[in-house]
Order: sequence, then C-alpha cells, then structure tokens
Amino acid sequence: MSKDNDATILHDSPEPPAYLAARILRRIEKEERRKAFRQMVVSGAFLAASFASFVASLFDLGAKLSQSGFLSFASLFGSDFSFAMANLHELALSLEESFPAMSAAFCIASVVLAVWFGARLMSEAGVIRRNRFATQ
Repeated sequence: MSKDNDATILHDSPEPPAYLAARILRRIEKEERRKAFRQMVVSGAFLAASFASFVASLFDLGAKLSQSGFLSFASLFGSDFSFAMANLHELALSLEESFPAMSAAFCIASVVLAVWFGARLMSEAGVIRRNRFATQ
C-alpha cells in the first residue's frame, strides 16, 4: 500500500461513538476500585493471620521460657539480688544458654509482619478514601 492509500483509509474509517470514551473510563475506574478493595481484603486477612500467629508465638515463648529454666534464673534478680550480683557472670551465661531464641525470633517476626500488614492496610484504605471509591 502506498502512503496516499493509507491516509485515505484513515479518513474513511468511522468515528467511534461519543459514549464510548465515557464507558471505557467507567470500566477502568470500576476495575481500579475492585483491585483496591481486593488488595485491602487480602491485607486485612494477612493482618489477622499475623496477629493470630503473634498471639500463638507469645504463648509458645512463655511456655519455652518456663520449660528452659530461664524464668527461674531471671527470678534470682528479684528474690536474692546480692547473690545474683555476686555471681553475675555465671548467671548471665546460664540466662544466655536457657533463652529460647527460636521462639523469640518467631515472636519478633510475627510482630514485624503484623506492623507491616497493618501499615499496608492503612495505606490501601487511604488510597480508597482519597479516590472516593467507597462513596460510588
């Protein structure tokens, strides 16, 4: 095809209807609204799950602290402070050996996840509010 023929075809093509642009924009906005609500629901679900895992890991940490003897060693600071200070080096090593590090790591990780998903949920709610998706 020649350039003259291409220009003729473009001029002869029918114009789109006037309502088509408005329909396309409404459809795009509808999809954006669905996506924002979907992301907010998913973030809320993950926030609930991370909060539940925090509670479970907190109970596990408490049980492990009691089972390992960490609380018994730590209670020496309250009951017999002078003995604890006299034997501080040995007591510190005993506390270090009896501390349940994995349970504490899971507890800290669940707190970090809960804070992260909470912040993400608030951010997505702000996007919805800013775009006024909820009022339409």
